[in-house]
Amino acid sequence: MTILPGPHALVDLASDDPSSTAATHERLLGREVGAGADGRRAVAVGNVVLSLRARSDESDTHDVYFTVDDVSATRRLLDRRGHPLADSALGALGETSAVGIAARPDPVADPGSDLIGLDHLVFTCDNRDAAVALFAGTFDLDFRLDQPIGQDARQLFFRRGDLIVEVVAAPRPPADPVPSSPVTLWGVAWRSTDVDATHARLMAAGLDLSEIRVGRKKGTRIFTVRHRELATRTVVIGPEA
Repeated sequence: MTILPGPHALVDLASDDPSSTAATHERLLGREVGAGADGRRAVAVGNVVLSLRARSDESDTHDVYFTVDDVSATRRLLDRRGHPLADSALGALGETSAVGIAARPDPVADPGSDLIGLDHLVFTCDNRDAAVALFAGTFDLDFRLDQPIGQDARQLFFRRGDLIVEVVAAPRPPADPVPSSPVTLWGVAWRSTDVDATHARLMAAGLDLSEIRVGRKKGTRIFTVRHRELATRTVVIGPEA
């Protein structure tokens, strides 16, 4: 799948309170979260479209759609690769995973915010090979790195345009239920052009933040946004000052 300008992914978060989640994201992103498809709230930020929906039940997980120019052709390709999709309100979602495809929207003008898009998505998975097969083999993401991180866990990195997909793969405890999807969206990292300015703006907006710390990736700094209303774990990352 060729990567073209425009949002590379659509992230559909399931929330217990979409109105509160939308309001908190407006404070975080510094822009309005408007109306989306099928009663959702939505906002485009650089390389991603963020969509917010009401959670149907406890098993309802977040979904991620990679954007494509020809949904029908890509759907046929994925079906031949053994990843059949089912129609959804936003595109086509994997019948056995929370990953699918959606039509690529037109690029949106940057309003000048210090947050310019997503740096990376973080998934969890209990099988390293399943994650590689899904993201690299099925969805054609560029597989960049595989490294051990202790206790039989591995950290995988894939790339789609300027969007990074990180997967933490670790064995599932025997007592845990088998997940409905081989991968689960665990959190997001928003990309800032100026971490100090973003931290100061969000502090002034009354958000609960961690202190700024050195990022694991060389040359970066990062902080955590501690609000359950965001519906997923959220950090902000950017270059060293």
